[in-house]
Amino acid sequence: MDDRLRQAPVVPAFARAVRPVAGVLGLYAGGSLASGDFRPGRSDLDLVAVVAEELDAPRRARLRALHEDLRRGNPAAAGLHCVYVPREDVDDVATRHLTWAHGELYCRELSGIARAEVLRGGITVLGPDPAQLLPPVDDAALRAAARAEFTGYWSGAVRKPWLWLQDGYVDLGLVTLARAEATLTESRLITKREALTRLHRFGVDEDLSQEIARRRHGDAVLLTLAQRLRRAHTARRLVARGIRVVSRR
Repeated sequence: MDDRLRQAPVVPAFARAVRPVAGVLGLYAGGSLASGDFRPGRSDLDLVAVVAEELDAPRRARLRALHEDLRRGNPAAAGLHCVYVPREDVDDVATRHLTWAHGELYCRELSGIARAEVLRGGITVLGPDPAQLLPPVDDAALRAAARAEFTGYWSGAVRKPWLWLQDGYVDLGLVTLARAEATLTESRLITKREALTRLHRFGVDEDLSQEIARRRHGDAVLLTLAQRLRRAHTARRLVARGIRVVSRR
């Protein structure tokens, strides 16, 4: 077993249970668990399952029940997310696939970033090497995926000022900006931990960088309304400027 899985024993347990239910050919872990940036109890578990065929209604019901039972019986499964990609659809990045995340079953795309994470440093939980089931993601495709992901979602977010009063939008928006810039300029996927060391490049001052780092370590950071409003204005402005720069690359 890959040593990284020892930090998240719920993943091998899930693998054993899901394989017969979903017809899993390969199960792979990306995200923070694969990158070495995993924080038990705080980080999500980002999994990709390549399945033999699209799941019909009865198998979807069994899959939902499996996830719900696992979530109830194991607190560590609360952040377990898995995208189920039928083998015949692996080449189509625009196809929406059955996904379990945030306690529900729905459909979404398997992004180019998620594919690259699995191919470039992912953990093989079940099945063959991911390159045997997933098509390659070259540097040009990786940069295009990073540009689309950052300018797409976050372009909408910066048009909603009230969102930036929330810690999550400030933290994730600025960290995503640093990660996107690294991918576009260096064709490299960096961890959130490394992204924090690069925030100064975008005009993030030391106080805000430390605030984000403290929350990442689980510390509570109390702000007055005035401080929260100033922070929202700053973070939203920096991300909006970053989108304009990224869009030109």
